[in-house]
Amino acid sequence: MPTGSKLWRLQYRAVRSRDGKRVQQVLALGRYGCLADEVTLERARELAAEARAQLKGGRDPMGDRRRGRGAQASSRRALAEEWADKQPWEPRTARRERQILAHWLPALGSLAASSVLPADIRPVLLEVEASGRGDTAHRVRAQMGRVLRYGVVSGRCERDVAADLRGLLAPVHAEKYATLTRPEEIGELMRAIDGYRGDPSTEYALKILPLMFTRPGELRNARWGEFELDSSAVAAASNRQGLLPPAGLLWRVPGERMKMRHKNPGEHLVPLSRQAVKLLTDLRTITGGDPNGLLFPGLVRGKPISDATLGQALKRLGYGADRIVPHGFRAMASTQLNEQGFAPDLIELQLAHVDTSVRGIYNRATRLQERRETMQWWSDRLDALRAREVASRNVA
Repeated sequence: MPTGSKLWRLQYRAVRSRDGKRVQQVLALGRYGCLADEVTLERARELAAEARAQLKGGRDPMGDRRRGRGAQASSRRALAEEWADKQPWEPRTARRERQILAHWLPALGSLAASSVLPADIRPVLLEVEASGRGDTAHRVRAQMGRVLRYGVVSGRCERDVAADLRGLLAPVHAEKYATLTRPEEIGELMRAIDGYRGDPSTEYALKILPLMFTRPGELRNARWGEFELDSSAVAAASNRQGLLPPAGLLWRVPGERMKMRHKNPGEHLVPLSRQAVKLLTDLRTITGGDPNGLLFPGLVRGKPISDATLGQALKRLGYGADRIVPHGFRAMASTQLNEQGFAPDLIELQLAHVDTSVRGIYNRATRLQERRETMQWWSDRLDALRAREVASRNVA
């Protein structure tokens, strides 16, 4: 096409009903591609073979399509696309879910939603699993179930037949994020991070991330307008060595950027330790501190550094993904705080883990003062472990 798109078309001759003449027809088979709403070469050949079989039987495929448009509204593809359009997904989630749709819609999309059986679904799941993507196979089955349950409530399916295949796939054991938990290893890591030299965004992100307890994506996308860093409070923090920083020093992470934003839509509060304030103040002199500006701008204009950038920086320091990943700093802090006897509820609150129990639903306490004390203790702890590592090197 002039627009650059590639379309499958089947040209054939059929008898016109009103005058009995044989005329040329062009049947649209879909747009070429491998996505959920596109048609591969293999599928195009199947559709063409079906049309030729209809011609051989004396039926016009174009006429059959016109008569079947009402029935197509209840096809598995139509049901899945309608379900997907109703989901309040973020762009990243939408891309992932539509990639999952692409694993099963080409094989099952043309079937009527009400007639799909477990025997139709089984080979699709086994094929995905056999390709070495066991976790994706589980996601495909779960997504099929959500689509079918939507079909049940909308009156187009009788039940979720995907539920019958729950035991079909081998279980997938989730791996924990690699991290360091021994004090001597943590001290060595912090010393290595202090010695990192590179792009300022990467350097400061590496130094600030261990102090914050937040997920890497929440920090990488941070903007200066989210931080309460008035000059008087910063000055007071720098003059209060060994004491808690002023209560006004906070990072307010917007709720829409949190992982559990649908269950806990409010902003997440991160009290800032003296060490974090010092790093942020230094970084602001480099970036300019525009309220709408990113703390850690990447190479692409308007985009922050990526999680892969932080992982590669750790790798340069000798810490590959088998030792620690950017997300592993959360586990490091949680482990140390739990070992030191801090209240588990306080730790989970600062980690922004949502308690979905009845108790958690009714408990709205922020415990901000205790969290300030916890965050300052952790920053001081990292300093102590770093100094202990330096001392042990000097002794050696």
